[in-house]
Amino acid sequence: MARKTALISDLHSNVEALEAVLKDISDQGIDDIVCLGDLIGYGPNPREMIRHAFNWRWCLRGNHEDALLFLALDFNHEAAQAIEWTRDQINDRNAAKDENHRMWNFLGDLGDLREDDGVMYVHASPRNHTKEYVRPHDVQDHEKMEEIFSLIKRVAFYGHTHEPGVFTQDMKFYPPSSFNNKVKLGDGRKYFVNIGSVGQPRDRDTRACYIVWDGELAEYRRVEYDYRKTMAKIFGIQRIPRRFGQRLEVGR
Repeated sequence: MARKTALISDLHSNVEALEAVLKDISDQGIDDIVCLGDLIGYGPNPREMIRHAFNWRWCLRGNHEDALLFLALDFNHEAAQAIEWTRDQINDRNAAKDENHRMWNFLGDLGDLREDDGVMYVHASPRNHTKEYVRPHDVQDHEKMEEIFSLIKRVAFYGHTHEPGVFTQDMKFYPPSSFNNKVKLGDGRKYFVNIGSVGQPRDRDTRACYIVWDGELAEYRRVEYDYRKTMAKIFGIQRIPRRFGQRLEVGR
């Protein structure tokens, strides 16, 4: 039996969503977890996210880690505000200095690309690993999609847009519902697969989203969690804009 791996992305400091997903992963007997970036940003529990990430096989750097480590120049004011609050949390003077240092070292060591047996893992795109947005309507931009597929050997998994679904080389995009949440990716064709978001879904579904991958079959999993608890935490932190909590109850 092929080894199953849980692919998660865009956790965004939402520990309620992450822990519900980790339970779902564990209930399936899966212990191999990889993350495609954006552990932090938007949400109220950045330190808890990083502590969990210490235990996974690997994690990539997303654009929110870029903003934290470097500059949030391409972020809007509200997203940058959440990053500044996050920076203060990881520098928490009331926490153990050793843990603060470990967290910064972990984030600073994150790579932006993984490749394994013809499978590519990035946060955003094969063309720009942490920042480029590839959204469903981009199937109309043939030049963009052709260049992306030219960089894919077999399958590429990504997150970033929080919009789960599969791009095919013939310029089509299929949401998970169109193939009953399971799609075979081992038929010799190329695929570009968005695994969705654990911590801030944006496909009008409030449930956390991730993929279980066995090397051929990708299964989308949706997991309910107490998003109202996460919302209440965000509303209680003055420096995190309220809309980052409000969008959790509409999945946008």
